[in-house]
Amino acid sequence: MIGMMTAIVLLCTMLYWTARPNYDRIDNDLKYRYIKMKGEALPERIAELEEIFELNRDNAKIREMKRDVEEYERTIRRKMQLEEQARLKEREANRLNENASRLKNK
Repeated sequence: MIGMMTAIVLLCTMLYWTARPNYDRIDNDLKYRYIKMKGEALPERIAELEEIFELNRDNAKIREMKRDVEEYERTIRRKMQLEEQARLKEREANRLNENASRLKNK
């Protein structure tokens, strides 16, 4: 019974540790997206990020950074959608112009 209870406690502990989010990976993802947003990875910027995330963790700055990155990504997605719509409309306009010129020449 004692062995079974020990195994259950051990398995529950292992399940807890594997189900927890990996905060290091989440932080690294946000750092990568932030650098991608800024467009360059300068040593000063990387040092600043390490300061914010590791040495003197500043959750307010991290939340603001996350909000900025998400807004930037939404803006980029919207811009891509608009460019795709414009490209499709231009293609449709060219097709209609070709049809009109072909009908005019008949």
